[in-house]
Amino acid sequence: DWTPTRTATRIPKPKDDEDSFFAETLGTQRTIRQCLTLRPTKGADEHPEVREVRTLLDLGSGMNGHPNVCHGGFVATMLDEILGVLVQLILEKKLKSRLHEGGNVFTAYLTTNYKKPTPTPSIVLCTAKFDRQERNKIYVVGSIEDGMGTVYATGEGMFVHVK
Repeated sequence: DWTPTRTATRIPKPKDDEDSFFAETLGTQRTIRQCLTLRPTKGADEHPEVREVRTLLDLGSGMNGHPNVCHGGFVATMLDEILGVLVQLILEKKLKSRLHEGGNVFTAYLTTNYKKPTPTPSIVLCTAKFDRQERNKIYVVGSIEDGMGTVYATGEGMFVHVK
C-alpha cells in the first residue's frame, strides 16, 4: 500500500526562490502538468524510515529534444529530483524537522543510464530506493518507466548532507 506524501520541491519558496526551477519553471501545462509522490504505508512491524518513494509525473511536450521524445537532460533532471525527494524524506525523519533547520542536501554525483527514449506527452513512474548511508553521504538508486514494464532510464546518485 502507498500513501501520498509531499513533494517539497513543487512548492515555491518566495523568500529565497528555492525550488523555483521545479515548482515554477517546470510547473506548466507544457512541462510537468501534475506530480504525485507516494511512500509505502507503514505497518507497526515495518521499518520506520522511508526507504522508497514513487512519483508519477504527467509530462507535456515542452521538454522535447526530438519530436515526441523527452530531452535527455530533462530525463537526468527527473532522476535527480526523485532521488533527492527520497533523501530529503530520509533526513527529515532522522532530524525530526524540516531539512533547512538541520542543514541542506546536495547532489554529489548522478549517473544516468538511458535505456529507451522517454515519450512525450506521457505519464511516467519515477522510483527511488535507498541503497546505503556512510556518515553524511546517502546513496540512492532510481528508475523512470511507464509502469507497465518499459524502463526509460535508470540511475544512481550520492547526496551529501551539509550542516
